[in-house]
Amino acid sequence: MSQDVIVVGCGVAGMAAAVSAAETGLRVTVLERSSEEERGGNSRYTSAWMRMSNEDEISDDLIDLLVERGQGAIPPDFPKEATRDYADWPPQLKAYPFTDPELISALAENAPPTMHWLKSHGIKFITYEPMLLETGAVRMGPSGGGLAVIDSLGKSAERLGVNIFYNTTARSLLQTASGEVGGVRCWSKSRGLFDLESKAVVIASGGFQGNVEMMTRYAGANAVFARPVSAGGLNNKGEGLEMMLAMGAAPAGQYDMFHGAPIDPRSLRAEAIVGVVNFGILVNSQGKRFVDEGTNTYEHFYDEVAWTIMRQKLGIAYLIFDGTLFDIPNVRSRIQTEMGPARAHSLEELATALSLPVDTLTKTVREYNAATRPGTFDVRTRDGLSTQGLALPKSNWARPINEQDLQAYPIMCGNTFTCGGVKITADAEVVNRDGTPIPGLFAAGETTGLYYTLYVGATSVLRGLVFGRQAGRKIGVLLSPQKQRSVEV
Repeated sequence: MSQDVIVVGCGVAGMAAAVSAAETGLRVTVLERSSEEERGGNSRYTSAWMRMSNEDEISDDLIDLLVERGQGAIPPDFPKEATRDYADWPPQLKAYPFTDPELISALAENAPPTMHWLKSHGIKFITYEPMLLETGAVRMGPSGGGLAVIDSLGKSAERLGVNIFYNTTARSLLQTASGEVGGVRCWSKSRGLFDLESKAVVIASGGFQGNVEMMTRYAGANAVFARPVSAGGLNNKGEGLEMMLAMGAAPAGQYDMFHGAPIDPRSLRAEAIVGVVNFGILVNSQGKRFVDEGTNTYEHFYDEVAWTIMRQKLGIAYLIFDGTLFDIPNVRSRIQTEMGPARAHSLEELATALSLPVDTLTKTVREYNAATRPGTFDVRTRDGLSTQGLALPKSNWARPINEQDLQAYPIMCGNTFTCGGVKITADAEVVNRDGTPIPGLFAAGETTGLYYTLYVGATSVLRGLVFGRQAGRKIGVLLSPQKQRSVEV
C-alpha cells in the first residue's frame, strides 16, 4: 500500500501536518498508537495555552526567551557565522545542537497565519488573563484545549480523505537505495509487522516520557519516579526519535532535561499540579528540607523543584503549610488536584499521617519557624521575606507555620514532555549530522529539539502546530507537482 505522506502521531503536530498536506491534494495516512477514543497523546489533555497576545501577535518576550534558552555550550565563532544567510552556513553549524535564529523567526512569522488557518477549521480562541498569583503576559488558547484541536482537525482530516490507522505503532523507517525515506515499518496486534511505502514521512509522535529506559538513559537516576502528567504521555515511547537518530538525524535540544511540574501522586487527573510549592516548606521522606522554596516565583521555579523532588529518596516530598495558605486570593486556581491535603493538629499527628520520622520533622519545622522574621508577605513578587540563620534558607515568602493547623500535600515530579529531539529546518525538514536535510523526512512537536536549560512556557503546542503545518505545506510543494504530472501522464 503506497501513500504520498505518512504522519506518525495524532497529536496537534501530527494532525496539523496531515491536514495541511491533504489540503494540497496528497494522499495522507496517519499512524496512531492509541485507539480512536484516546487519540492525541499529550495533546488530548493539555489546556494548550500559547505564548500569543492575540491571533495576530506573538507575546513580546517569545523571541528573546527562545534565544536565551536556545543553546548549551556553543563555539565562540558560531554566533557570528549564524548571522550569514542560512545557505552559507558551514555544515557543522547547521547540525549543531542549538536553536537556529531562522527556526525562531519561522515560528514567530508563521504563528499568526497558523492561528487563522486553525480558525478556518472551526477552532475558536480564548485569552487567559493572569490572576494575582500568576506571572507573565496574557496567553491565548483554543476554546476546549488541545482536545478541541484534535477533534476539529480530525473532522477536517476525515473530510479530506486522510486515512488513520489506530492501534498501530511505527517501528522503523524504510529507506531507498539512494538514501531517501521510503515509508514506515509498522506493527499492530491484528496485523503484526507490515510496511507502508510513501514519498515523505512526518514524525510527530511525541517525546519519550512514557519509556522508563530512555528516561533513565537520558535523565539519569530516579527517572523512574517521574510520572507522565497525563495518560496520553504514557503513549510517548520514543520510537519516533530513535528511528530518526538511526537514520543519522542530528540531535538537538537538551536530552537530560524535561518539562517538569510538581503534581499530587494520588490524583488521576491530568496535570494534577500543586502550584503553591513556594508558599510552604518541602520535606523529603526523611522529614528534612532539601530546597530553598523561595528561590523564585512559581513560573520560574516549578521545573527546578520537580527535578529536585525526583532526585530525593523514593522521588517523593511533602508540602507543609497551614490554613493561611487558603486566605491568598485565587490560590485554589493553582491547585489542580482533586485530593484534599492531609490535616493535623500537631507535628506528631502529621508525621504519623505522612509516615515521616516524628523527631526529624519536628526539628525541621521548629527550626524553620524560629528562623522566620516579621515582614510583608506579598505573593505577587519576590517579597524578600526570608529566614535568617538556616543553612538552607527560604529566600522569600517565609511565614511561620501554625503547629495547631497543619496541612500537607504529597508531591512528586510530573513529566510533561522531554526536551531531547532532532534538528529541523524552518520547513520542518530533519537535518542529518552533516547539516543536510534527509530527503523525505520531516518532524514536528516534541520530537524536535528546541529547549535548553529551561522550558519557555506556553510554546510547546504553538511550535507543534506551526511546524506541523509547515511540514505539510513543504511536502505539498515538493510532491504536488509530481502528483499532478503522474495524473496527466
